[in-house]
Amino acid sequence: MAITDKIYVKNHQQLASQLETSFPKSAFSGATLDILFQGEGLAKLDEATQDRVLDFAEDFLDCDCQANPHCGCAERKFIRYLLELREQGMGPDAIVDVMGEEYMLYAYPGDVLSFLDNSIRTLEAAEMLADVDDHPEKADELRSVRENLAR
Repeated sequence: MAITDKIYVKNHQQLASQLETSFPKSAFSGATLDILFQGEGLAKLDEATQDRVLDFAEDFLDCDCQANPHCGCAERKFIRYLLELREQGMGPDAIVDVMGEEYMLYAYPGDVLSFLDNSIRTLEAAEMLADVDDHPEKADELRSVRENLAR
């Protein structure tokens, strides 16, 4: 299961009440994306919530794919966002706090920790493959990224 399947809308019940409809808690669920990012749904939200939803849309849903927002770009951008927060030295608890403040999203710190650990293991494997395939520059690049995440 991808980390984006474990990212949830904060204050879900309050938002469902404001929108006068139900939708899944999962932030990257197709139904959630449709409801929160259609013009009429957004207009029903209070100003602070609108700002955070718009920030999320600008940062993660901005792509030229025909299938947007169901193309997978948002999930890839969000994963990049989580990795960048980790590279800044944040731990799982801090990452959860930041995404809550910035986008009204939450996750369990254990899920974020598991995602980060899996990311490091994947980079280790890619680094070893680059060494085996005699691509030392790529192995060095992967090693550097892995070490930045592991700090």
